[in-house]
Amino acid sequence: MENAERILLEQHGFDVDGTMKRFLNNEQLYRKCLKKFLEDGSMDELKKACAEDDIEKAFKAAHTMKGFISNLGMNKLSHLLYPLVEKLRTGNALTQDEIRELQDVYQEMYELIEKM
Repeated sequence: MENAERILLEQHGFDVDGTMKRFLNNEQLYRKCLKKFLEDGSMDELKKACAEDDIEKAFKAAHTMKGFISNLGMNKLSHLLYPLVEKLRTGNALTQDEIRELQDVYQEMYELIEKM
């Protein structure tokens, strides 16, 4: 991974060093998994479930996303998502502000990875 790319990821809240350790320093695998993030539909499922007031489906989508982004070292997004998952776990719906903030950070991560 180019140093400039690594710095850019780190500036956007990625734990590159920790993630590379989990990936046994296999940069190609890490890149491949980052690109898989672009195909993940968890965010769309979460937004749809929230719009339908289906807390159980929203929890499942958020929990799936939490695991996926955690493995990719996307700390900025995971730190935002963790309390939302717990809120959903207890049966409480997310507010529009919470969904919007999550969507904004998600989109930021999406665009960053898309450019790589």
